[in-house]
Amino acid sequence: MAVEGLLDQVVDGSLEAYISVVNLTELYYILHRYSPEAAEEKTRNLRAFGVKVVPILDDGLWKLAAEIKSGHPMSLADAYAAATAQATGSKLVVGRDAEFRGLPLETIRIS
Repeated sequence: MAVEGLLDQVVDGSLEAYISVVNLTELYYILHRYSPEAAEEKTRNLRAFGVKVVPILDDGLWKLAAEIKSGHPMSLADAYAAATAQATGSKLVVGRDAEFRGLPLETIRIS
């Protein structure tokens, strides 16, 4: 499945989508290296499409991310993505990343 198709479903309201503030930070800094304007545009678009930003307000999300990271060889940002999916009861959208194998999460592999 392509990201565009998933975002179309978010826009039309047939799918809810979440992104951890940590993963939004990662997206922003990667884009910002090449174009500050693109970083602003893409993160603004995600919000406008209806992607909900999940903040780190209490002990639940960061502790869950830490527990996932402690048992799986993955980046901290990937642990936050997995924790956010688990906390929201969502499927985790991933590419070809092997580090998500073995987690008790449903995944959607994108092309």
